[in-house]
Amino acid sequence: MTLNRLDTLYHMVRTYGAYMAALVVRALEMVGKLGLYMIAARVLGVHESGLFFLCLTWVLLISTLTRAGFEKAVMRHVAAELAIHKGREARRALLVGAFWVTLGGALGTAATVLLAQPLSVYVFKEPDLVRPLAISAAAIVPQTLAIFTGHALTGFTRGVLGQLVQNGLWPGLTLAALAAGVHSLDGILYALAAANLAAALLGVVLIWRDRGRLRTDDPNADGAAVEHLPALWRTALPLGVVEVVQITLNSLPVLLLAAFGMPSEVGAFSVANRISMLVWVVIISIGTIAAPKFAAHHRQGEWDELRSLNRKVRLTVAAFGVPVVLAMMIFPASLLALIGPGFEIAATALVIMSVGQLVNCLLSCQDIMLAMTGHGGVLRWLNAAQFVSCCVLCAVLIPPFGMLGAAVATAIFIAQGGIGTTLAVRRLMPRAL
Repeated sequence: MTLNRLDTLYHMVRTYGAYMAALVVRALEMVGKLGLYMIAARVLGVHESGLFFLCLTWVLLISTLTRAGFEKAVMRHVAAELAIHKGREARRALLVGAFWVTLGGALGTAATVLLAQPLSVYVFKEPDLVRPLAISAAAIVPQTLAIFTGHALTGFTRGVLGQLVQNGLWPGLTLAALAAGVHSLDGILYALAAANLAAALLGVVLIWRDRGRLRTDDPNADGAAVEHLPALWRTALPLGVVEVVQITLNSLPVLLLAAFGMPSEVGAFSVANRISMLVWVVIISIGTIAAPKFAAHHRQGEWDELRSLNRKVRLTVAAFGVPVVLAMMIFPASLLALIGPGFEIAATALVIMSVGQLVNCLLSCQDIMLAMTGHGGVLRWLNAAQFVSCCVLCAVLIPPFGMLGAAVATAIFIAQGGIGTTLAVRRLMPRAL
């Protein structure tokens, strides 16, 4: 075997090993979250578990708003600048991003504490929520920093560690607190904050270990041939809009179904929707590993390498994701029955949503390609089109058709995302496909 073939084999093993490691971290995340949600619901009971999940949703929403897309912008800037050995520029982006997300998280925390009482009483109509919502504010800054440092690590091409910090660690630590005897709602919320803080601190330590790459620029690097990146906030703004829209897309069908459907339909559809989203575990895991390499190849003008990587990423996602989708299509009732009796009523809805996820699986990671190559503005408009489709389809289909209408709407706007981003990459960067 020649030296070139050995080198190629080494890079293949290293690349696919990283993908497998990322999937393992995501699997640990799923197990941790599933165990946390099931045990918390059993320990707290119906009423308090509802308060817990509402607080959890609120923390995620406020954290997303306060990050304002800076975590993805920093991931792109760090990866792109380090690719051409501009360590000081990467450090500047990291510090500026850290300042803004910390400030945003602090403002979100203060707003949550101040508004806990009016939100609980007048918006959610639940006076018992006041104290838990105020306590949950303690988790906003830690979660914001955990997600930020996780993305920054991905920019350092530490994608597996990045996923562990931002998603994989806190569910397991919170679950461990329950196993250790923390069974009150207040205690679980404090444990949630502590778990996110531990994840954030781990992220800071890991970044600190790589600080040498941020201290100096390589005087021999030829940076004159590449364009300067835009200001960090210009990269962050459209990506922040994308994040907010994605949260809305995931929530709107359930909220409208709650307004027009039976409670049993809402519960069953929510479970089916979460099962269909398992494909995202594959897409996000592999896409996160590839993201800094997308940015680096684009920054260096390495179009052949970018196209090759893009094809490998899509093939890998399809290899892992298509069997998952087919299982949802063939055994929908059996999968839903694993959750509990009565959820089988959403079997048809699961099959419908799986069709949308199949399209998304075959046309995967092109949104990441756009985000990492400076086309966040295009991605923002594509997400806006998805949002409009979601609103119109939900308004038209859910009132007359209930759960099936929600499933059709979900399948269409999910497929729209994959098709739209692929067409955008083909138009803007045909050499990347």
